[in-house]
Amino acid sequence: MDFGDYHALNDKNVQQYKEKAVHGTALLPFAKYHTSISEMLPFYPIHWHEEMEIIRVQSGRGYFCADGKRYDAEAGDIIILRPFVMHSINRLEGQDMEMDAIVFNLRLLETGEADLCTLKYFAPLLNEKHSVPVVVRMTDSWYHPFDQSMTSILMCDPSKEGAELDIKANLYWMFYHIYNNRLLNAAPSAAEDKQQYTVRKALEYIRAEYMNEITIEKIARHCGYSEFYLMKLFKQYTGESCVDYVNNYRLTVAGRQLRDTDDDVATIAYAVGFNNVSYFNRQFKRQYGMTPREFRKQIL
Repeated sequence: MDFGDYHALNDKNVQQYKEKAVHGTALLPFAKYHTSISEMLPFYPIHWHEEMEIIRVQSGRGYFCADGKRYDAEAGDIIILRPFVMHSINRLEGQDMEMDAIVFNLRLLETGEADLCTLKYFAPLLNEKHSVPVVVRMTDSWYHPFDQSMTSILMCDPSKEGAELDIKANLYWMFYHIYNNRLLNAAPSAAEDKQQYTVRKALEYIRAEYMNEITIEKIARHCGYSEFYLMKLFKQYTGESCVDYVNNYRLTVAGRQLRDTDDDVATIAYAVGFNNVSYFNRQFKRQYGMTPREFRKQIL
């Protein structure tokens, strides 16, 4: 399974906002992936999961949104995402971006129930009392040893004898550099926590109701706030308006269905919430640079 499938929106998880994928095994709750964003897949919608995620940009440029902040990234940059952080990956100025990533549960680094090291260094991340830096650039003094550990993990064969020790050793080195360089940031304030909860609630509503009629009024009522306040928060944390997000989400689902089913274009358009096939075709071409039929033909 590749990183693209990990983030894929399919029939089983399309109505779930929180990632449900299982990464690795009980012995080794870890996985690595390779993916890209391009004209065929211009963005990964905003989501979160309980695992920590570290992404290295291999080539190209793009941008990440994480808890309401935008971070531009280019080849060589490493993006660190703490557990439960809301994040999305997006195309920048029509450019493609290739990425490698590792996803792991922090319990991988535990050594026992009374592990004081875990309590001191990893529990604050799990409890969201600290956040890590989001982008590590090649100009940072600690970049190269961190990158070397990342490379070792990506090159490691998880099926080899002793692979768990290799992966753990390099992960410990990565955390050593994070803490040694005092790169932990303060956790979000109570007000920010409340804002993030509101945006997550809006996103959950959209993902559950995308096939039906959705209005700003309905989303705002579901979240218990005014339309103006909700639209402001949504834009701040996702980088796009509610209307654009709903449209883009529907188009992402449509792209998956064009790839994974034999349904005709009209059936898919109506299934993802578009009431007008011509409008769907125009929006799809705007998003993917080709018509739905051309998209399906190119994939096949």
